[in-house]
Amino acid sequence: MEKHDNVIARGRDTCRSFPRISYPHEVVGDPHLTADEKRAMLSAWASDRHAVESLPALRHLPGTPFPVTFSSIMDARALLDRLAGANDDDPPSPRPMAKRARPRLDLGEAA
Repeated sequence: MEKHDNVIARGRDTCRSFPRISYPHEVVGDPHLTADEKRAMLSAWASDRHAVESLPALRHLPGTPFPVTFSSIMDARALLDRLAGANDDDPPSPRPMAKRARPRLDLGEAA
């Protein structure tokens, strides 16, 4: 999926416009995009294809006004995944078991 001048191109046949996006978290909150479209856009934005030359920690998606950090894109993706998980009908996955403290061996105290 590519974004050019406020249009998301999904293949050659279909295009869909959306409000101007400047920051990754705005993608997550955009009510006009589906969760799958949001994931695709954030994934494309994070790809090396949009890395800023000589500054690999920055990504600049065409049509956005300025570069953003890779970590901000990944934070937005994690938020999207958390929000999507909260909307699932499936029960949450079990939490990992806490590590149990090892029993202390009482060797008796020297008197």
